[in-house]
Amino acid sequence: MGNLHLNIFYTFLILFSIPTFILAQENYPIPNKSPFRLFYIQHSNNHNTFVYEANMKNKSIDIDNPIIEYRIVYTEEGTIKPLTGLQKRMAYGLSTTYLSPNLFKLYLAANKKIPLYLTLDSNFQPKVYVTVNNQKMYLDSLFVKLKNNLSVIHVEAEYILFRGKDYYTQKNITEKYFLEK
Repeated sequence: MGNLHLNIFYTFLILFSIPTFILAQENYPIPNKSPFRLFYIQHSNNHNTFVYEANMKNKSIDIDNPIIEYRIVYTEEGTIKPLTGLQKRMAYGLSTTYLSPNLFKLYLAANKKIPLYLTLDSNFQPKVYVTVNNQKMYLDSLFVKLKNNLSVIHVEAEYILFRGKDYYTQKNITEKYFLEK
């Protein structure tokens, strides 16, 4: 019986110390902030970063092409490149649906379960908001923890960290979303 209690203790110790390791992503570059950057995505395989910016026309979001997507290839000295066709279709591409003036519903190709919403705030600045784990937030970045597997074609995510500001209080928050199998 003593071993069972010891195992439970160590399990709790590990679980409560995990957030320190999970949230740290040390040495990951942060892309330069631009006036229309909405959010960016990084993953655990390398430091390459996928960036999403609002495509603005005057003080409105372009209805025909609301999002500009690109990647920063830090493994090639920070070269900026468009997403590849495979990246767009399978993981990092966004599908957009016009809902009303300056309001769009977005989905990442890799996850059709969590809608993102692109809108303008009261200062006509573009923002993306999302609700994760019943927490509504303005999105700054996502970090995707990929499962360790040897396949380059079939890559699976273990979880996603959504980082941003609480929709109501503007306090910094991080929500961890586990992907269903």
